[in-house]
Amino acid sequence: MTEHLARAFVLDRRPHREQDLRVTLLTEHGARVDAVALNAQRSKRRFMGALSPLVLYRVRYSTTPKATRLDEAQVDQVWPGLSRTLRSQTAALAATGIVRAVAEPTPHDGALFLLLGELYTAAAASDDRDALAARLVRFAFEVLDHTGHAIALDRCVRCDTPAPDGARVTVDPHAGGIVCRGCGGGPYAMSAADRADLRSVLAGDYAVGRAEMLRWAARIIEGVSVDAAGSIAGVVEHFDPR
Repeated sequence: MTEHLARAFVLDRRPHREQDLRVTLLTEHGARVDAVALNAQRSKRRFMGALSPLVLYRVRYSTTPKATRLDEAQVDQVWPGLSRTLRSQTAALAATGIVRAVAEPTPHDGALFLLLGELYTAAAASDDRDALAARLVRFAFEVLDHTGHAIALDRCVRCDTPAPDGARVTVDPHAGGIVCRGCGGGPYAMSAADRADLRSVLAGDYAVGRAEMLRWAARIIEGVSVDAAGSIAGVVEHFDPR
């Protein structure tokens, strides 16, 4: 049995048997860890914060060739602002779901861990509808990029022909981005202005963000990860009700 110490976010928690929990963690090393926390439904001393999402923990867990056991979790950081507004909390939970959908068991570079913490901080600081929607969209694209699923919005993914800045394009989610007319096109059309705004948001300019971008993002990334797209689609009504 090997013991590990790390900071970690809880991506998911589910009841297991009468008193245990099954938890999915994202460690600071970028690894997704699926573990069983024995007696976690009753023990508040070993498992502070009830192993709730939207909290950063310092965890101790043990691994064997057959299973992983979470032995202890102590609260390291909380974001009180996330509980003040439903929109902030919803955005943070959506980000958690996106990471849960694409994180891998093998340690990565820690980027997902840092990105998730940054999103929590931003969501806790402001629930401005358009800016927060833009941050969530950028977060989703960055997470996909860091896990090897980058979405191409500047060129055709099939023939590598650059897409002119002033051109209307079509996007094929299953192909991973823009598909030009010569390569058959894609099912979703995007105007030049909308694509320019989306690319600006992905570059960090949240001033041009709009809540409706969440709908675009959910459609665009569906071909890469249905679960990640579902996490975004599930919060659209809190930002852009129609």
